[in-house]
Amino acid sequence: MKDKLLKAYQARQEDFDFIIRENPEENMGGPILMSPNEKYDKQPNPLLIVGQQTKGWDCDKNIPIDLRKQMEVYEKFNLGENYYRSQFWNITRKVEAALGNEPYSCAYTNINKFDHEGERPKNGYEKEIAVLDDILVTEIKIIKPKVCIFFTGYSFDKRIKDIFPEIEFSEIEGWTLNQFSHLKHPDLPYLTFRTYHPIFLRRKSLETDFIEFLIGMVNYSNYVSSQTMT
Repeated sequence: MKDKLLKAYQARQEDFDFIIRENPEENMGGPILMSPNEKYDKQPNPLLIVGQQTKGWDCDKNIPIDLRKQMEVYEKFNLGENYYRSQFWNITRKVEAALGNEPYSCAYTNINKFDHEGERPKNGYEKEIAVLDDILVTEIKIIKPKVCIFFTGYSFDKRIKDIFPEIEFSEIEGWTLNQFSHLKHPDLPYLTFRTYHPIFLRRKSLETDFIEFLIGMVNYSNYVSSQTMT
């Protein structure tokens, strides 16, 4: 899996280098390159979390960027194991538990492969970085998650639609489309959803309902699978 990811990233070496070459004086964090740990594909419900962008990330300013080194940064971070107890990683741990997975066993990536000054890139910076968006499709094909959660909020919906042409955002009973959507596309697992960033899930008192929904969906999916096999 890691070798396949590395080869996929190497195929986009020039695009990664372009971001640094064009912004030599800017504080660009990244790129964030996935390298899931050994727990990931041993879980009953392999989980991919897709966020907006990192909040600061080691950046190799050399050209060409050492892509293997950037994957090692991901490995050392290990899904926030030694990071402060942010709401993003707190809810991620709850999602892992809800799916019956071990803690620190998911895979994680972002739509923006770079952050800028530890935040969402603005204006021209984000347009440059968006050239890399389609890498997400390749990452998903390689790691084959069973469950995929986009913690991106609806402000990233256009980016998602550009990445996955003709994607369907389906309503979920009891939720507005902006709060929580079921995403349907051939390149995504059936259990793919988009909701608020965890900060807003908690702020709007929707965290518990979100976790309970996931538990119900996974239990239902597992039941349907068991019936199909009998």
